[in-house]
Amino acid sequence: MNSGVGKPRRARRLLVLPAMLLGLAAMAGCGGDAAKTSVSRLQFDALNKQVAASSKLLGDSLQKPLISLPAKKLMIELQPEQRFGQIEIPRLGIREWIVQGTSSQALEKGAGHIEGTSMPGLGGNFALAGDRVLYTSPFLRLDQLEVGDEVLVHLPYADFTYKAEVKTNADPSEVSVLKPRGYDSVTLSTCDPPWGLSTRIIIFARLSESAPKA
Repeated sequence: MNSGVGKPRRARRLLVLPAMLLGLAAMAGCGGDAAKTSVSRLQFDALNKQVAASSKLLGDSLQKPLISLPAKKLMIELQPEQRFGQIEIPRLGIREWIVQGTSSQALEKGAGHIEGTSMPGLGGNFALAGDRVLYTSPFLRLDQLEVGDEVLVHLPYADFTYKAEVKTNADPSEVSVLKPRGYDSVTLSTCDPPWGLSTRIIIFARLSESAPKA
């Protein structure tokens, strides 16, 4: 029987390095002959950094399935106009429902997830569209968002924190803004000016932190 069942090989390898480094760190505090061969303070600090980095890699490798699996499940099971999460922009005081789809019926309930784009936690581009003056006006103040602002997405399986990196305007027919950006991102779009359809405000934000829910 394989004794490693239930624990990824990568996780086992990552566990070895922190244990070895902690052992060396412990030797640095011993007396006698051990003291003569103790690592310097700089080496000790370097070891601590390597332990922290290895622990983060281990945590990320174990956390990823806790997010990606329910994300895929939710993506498959979503129904049109279904509310399935919330978007929050703390600096602007925005907290609105996220709804599946961008039909008029869906947008009456909140910011609409653009079908065909990814789900948070899957490494793609999660795109949302919302109105500034109609329905619940979820993105009324989106023009006031600044680069560096946090964009929070709360879903049944995890909470996600994004940092706004790009704020621009695009033609409404420009679909390239929905393409994957090579990392886990969220794209927000709304009309500009508020009552016009000439351009759209586009916000690109990169994932900075994720926390699976129990």
